[in-house]
Amino acid sequence: MSADRFAADPDRLRQSARRISDLHGRVQAITATVDQLASRYPDAGGDGDFKESFDGKYVPAAETARAFTAQLSTSVEKLAQDTATVAGDFAEREDVAVRESRREK
Repeated sequence: MSADRFAADPDRLRQSARRISDLHGRVQAITATVDQLASRYPDAGGDGDFKESFDGKYVPAAETARAFTAQLSTSVEKLAQDTATVAGDFAEREDVAVRESRREK
């Protein structure tokens, strides 16, 4: 095959989609852990100056971590789904191309 041609392997893409989906499971577990840790001790800052410092530094960082891991989970899941969709599209196009090439003979 020349360097200027494009080729896709639907089976390998499906395999990649499964691996990405497995990664999604791990990301979901991390997301659950971050969520659990961030919400486990809502009053950990106590009161007074320490609470003010805790609420000003820890709470925003915890919320940012929660939002990030939730978005990461959603993004990885979508990537897995989209990769599987592309694999199916390539397989379908390949089938059509093979059928069309047989008709021309």
